[in-house]
Amino acid sequence: MKVVLGAAEAAAHSSEARDTNGNSPAATALEKALCSFRDNVPSFQTLVESLLAAAEKEREALAEARHLLEAEKKEFETECQRVQHVLADSEQVTLNVGGNLFTTSVMTLRNSPSPSLFNAMFSGRHSLKPDEKGAYFVDRDGRHFHDILNYLRDSHFNYPPDGTDFKYLLELRAEAEYFGLTGLVAQIDRYPYGLIKVCRAAALNTEDSWMYEDGQDEVVFTVDKACHLLGVGLCGTEGGLTVELEVYEVSAEDFSNEVATLQTAAQSFTKADGQVLQMYLPAPAVLLPGKFYMLSALIKGTESYCSEDCLARIIAGGLTVQFQAWESPNGTNQERGQFNELYLRVMPVV
Repeated sequence: MKVVLGAAEAAAHSSEARDTNGNSPAATALEKALCSFRDNVPSFQTLVESLLAAAEKEREALAEARHLLEAEKKEFETECQRVQHVLADSEQVTLNVGGNLFTTSVMTLRNSPSPSLFNAMFSGRHSLKPDEKGAYFVDRDGRHFHDILNYLRDSHFNYPPDGTDFKYLLELRAEAEYFGLTGLVAQIDRYPYGLIKVCRAAALNTEDSWMYEDGQDEVVFTVDKACHLLGVGLCGTEGGLTVELEVYEVSAEDFSNEVATLQTAAQSFTKADGQVLQMYLPAPAVLLPGKFYMLSALIKGTESYCSEDCLARIIAGGLTVQFQAWESPNGTNQERGQFNELYLRVMPVV
């Protein structure tokens, strides 16, 4: 059925489709959208400016990175040119050390790792110019250099175990430190130069013999200066014995609690070695003030002598050693036992 609106009803319907300003719904929505856009233009501009600033920073960072890369490339090319001029390992080289000439191979001079001075000298990273005779000058004392060179050849320090020329050892040690030969320094430090003998026992009982089969003989002590423990002097024997020696750092609250093992050694002795058996460590053990240390010796064999009336506090060579109250597993204590002497060396103050 067809409905025909009257004029009044058609006018009313047309009025409902427009707002108070006479705008259609579509025009009103467009106006709102334009207003919203105009309101957000400032924040949009700020966003664009931030993006442009970030892009500029990124461009500058890339330019700087490219500059660094080019510099590294140039440095690498320079290094390659230097390496091309490095002497071959088998090539002979002559050194003038304080006026003394020594001929060796480049391989020998490179035989010690960093921080060896010779390894750096002949790495190709430094420009070396020989003198008119083809020798490279080294401004050091040539009297010690044959031992330096022999160490570079086979990594061994060929010095008598019972050698006593400690003045020469100290001079050689200074040269080894200068040349950066840390391995040679460590081997020299095994020798008892600057040794301080700490005599613990007031008396050594050689009339009675003692056999320790129930465990280790132990002493606990402290030092007031940084020093090296080089070894110990144990009581001698009427027959023969074997010693297994251990050096520990122990807890201040409980001496039976081991904090760290510093050194171990083993050695056999006979009556011919004397009333005091000198036993040196493979390498010095570093002792520091404020810490507690234990010497523990497991002794197997025939009867031995015994240290009696041992002192609790000993001052020797400007070093103070304080022995602590402690009973060993074998029944000895801070007043009697197998440890007759300690061999120490005060460490230099750096």
